[in-house]
Amino acid sequence: MKTTTKLILAAATMALLASSAFAQTAGNSLTNGPRSPGPHGPFSASDFDHDGQVTRAEIDQFIVMGPERSVGMVAYFDQFDLNQDQVLDESEVASVQPEFAFDGSDANADGRLTLAEVTDYANERLYRQMGLGEFFDLIDIDGDDTVSAEEIEAAHVSGQLPRG
Repeated sequence: MKTTTKLILAAATMALLASSAFAQTAGNSLTNGPRSPGPHGPFSASDFDHDGQVTRAEIDQFIVMGPERSVGMVAYFDQFDLNQDQVLDESEVASVQPEFAFDGSDANADGRLTLAEVTDYANERLYRQMGLGEFFDLIDIDGDDTVSAEEIEAAHVSGQLPRG
């Protein structure tokens, strides 16, 4: 075999392996899920001043940073299921912004998302079932537009907000 042919085959093999690794990495995030934002879920991620409580302004700022945060996961799924077949195929998954919006939802690790998979995943956490503004209102027991450390703890105790 000529050296040029060997080089072309080697380059093609490397490209194939690289694309396979990329696909596995993308699939893994859909399967394995997002990195934990902290012990209080979205409240850890939106406590921008790290004072142990979240104000309405902080949660609103956090929501603006990701369009998926304003609605529940199922409603967000519906926005990308263009053919309304209850499946996000590879091309529909590729159009999701932000690309991590459904991380953790692909239960069977096939790179496609079904409505059932996303629903099951959303049902594991109350805040995934609704917009974060609505969740904030639910947890803000005294209605003062601040979710205090005590209200966060009460949400943990009641099961509305799992730990970790």
